[in-house]
Amino acid sequence: MEISECRMCGGPIRLMRRADGSLDHYEPINEHDRHELPNPISPILADYLRANRKGKKTVALVGIAWSTGPWTPFGETDVWAMNEHHDVPWLKEEHVTAWFQIHHKDVFTEELEAGVNHWGWLQEEHPFPIYMHQVYDDIPSSVKFPLREIRKELIGSLYRGEEKVKGLFSSTFNYQIALAIYQGYERIELYGIEMLGPGEYGWQRECMAYWLSKAETMGIDIWMPEDCALFNHPLYGYEEVREGATGQVSWTSSRNEEPTFGLMQPR
Repeated sequence: MEISECRMCGGPIRLMRRADGSLDHYEPINEHDRHELPNPISPILADYLRANRKGKKTVALVGIAWSTGPWTPFGETDVWAMNEHHDVPWLKEEHVTAWFQIHHKDVFTEELEAGVNHWGWLQEEHPFPIYMHQVYDDIPSSVKFPLREIRKELIGSLYRGEEKVKGLFSSTFNYQIALAIYQGYERIELYGIEMLGPGEYGWQRECMAYWLSKAETMGIDIWMPEDCALFNHPLYGYEEVREGATGQVSWTSSRNEEPTFGLMQPR
């Protein structure tokens, strides 16, 4: 099987050739199958990250986007994973140091994904804590997530009307970042986290940005891959997006429209 990269979206594709060896067409590789493909981090980037995290208490937060998930520095830093991702082929569970299942029990006892026995996995003994709403007798590695303590220590004077804002946790990543701050980590690295989708990720991004910004202002290093949608917009009022082929301005950062893909140039 010959694998290449789509020039339009950057996703992996399968090249299909004729008997004489010439290219006939290509087929996209679906989300599930691409996890079986190798996707190693470049040695230059790996060395850069090692140099920047040297001597710092570091945690890698891992999502399952194939674009950068396999780059996770398993065995080099603390690694935090979540949900039913133990079934992802490249996720090296033996190097995970904490797991998160921040859902109600009636959710994670169901079959979340076809063929994945997440509930059975949770009932096994694991060498790492599984952060949850509470300690469960039938989940031996379960640990209560310190939500009350984190709220008291980390959430300041942010009010809506006369009440403190409570809705600052819109995804598991938010709980992970908050716990990393609470536990004194000095560096947070994101892998397999793109936040690109317009639906669920759209309303999750603002809280993700809140907690990453809080960590950064507290002196914690943050690294994210280039594909991550967070903090990736033109500089309002100063930059514009131009079409790559024509150079024509398609969107300026002082307008309200969404930008189109193109080259960002300083004005």
